[in-house]
Amino acid sequence: MEDIKKYSSNPGKVKLLFVSKYFDVCQHKEIVKMGYNYFGENRAQLYRDKLNEIGNNGIKWDFIGRLQKNKIKYIIDSVNLIHSIDSYDLLLEINKKAAEHGKIVNGLLQINVSKEESKAGIYIDDFEKNYKKYFSQGNVKIIGFMTMAPFLATDCEIDSYFKKMQELREKFSKKYDYLTELSMGMSNDYKIALKNGTTIIRIGSKLFE
Repeated sequence: MEDIKKYSSNPGKVKLLFVSKYFDVCQHKEIVKMGYNYFGENRAQLYRDKLNEIGNNGIKWDFIGRLQKNKIKYIIDSVNLIHSIDSYDLLLEINKKAAEHGKIVNGLLQINVSKEESKAGIYIDDFEKNYKKYFSQGNVKIIGFMTMAPFLATDCEIDSYFKKMQELREKFSKKYDYLTELSMGMSNDYKIALKNGTTIIRIGSKLFE
């Protein structure tokens, strides 16, 4: 995608995550044939079903949706990265399941940067007060943050929110040098995210436009 080179100050670190939730297994197989190999699914059962049908040979599968504790079992053995760790309780449960399966799972903390009540996620000030506990789990390695801007936010507001996330990542990467990822930016706001240092943008059917 040419926009990555155009808007990112470090395009070599940006990954394009194909959000494939709107495509069934047959359509997804065709997308794989087109050369895409990095996918984000938002439903645990669909993740499981697609993995069973398509496999993970040369393909990375991320989980990007709201994760229920009883659905962790569907993804824990194969997931590349969990983007949506939106509470400490969920982190503890993922850590427990990962330990049971002998896995160390990479994860992102979902930050509710706008404090929008309808959105899940951890508030920045709450995270900063208690940040050590999020990095103390033996089987989940927090390697960055994820956020979503409010749907009705203006470009100026989105820029402000994404800038806060960039600052948060920079601040805590000084404490934890493996905290490198910033997942933010979708089809409607990815250019603003690129300007603010995102390393993962989540794009769906817009790739075909």
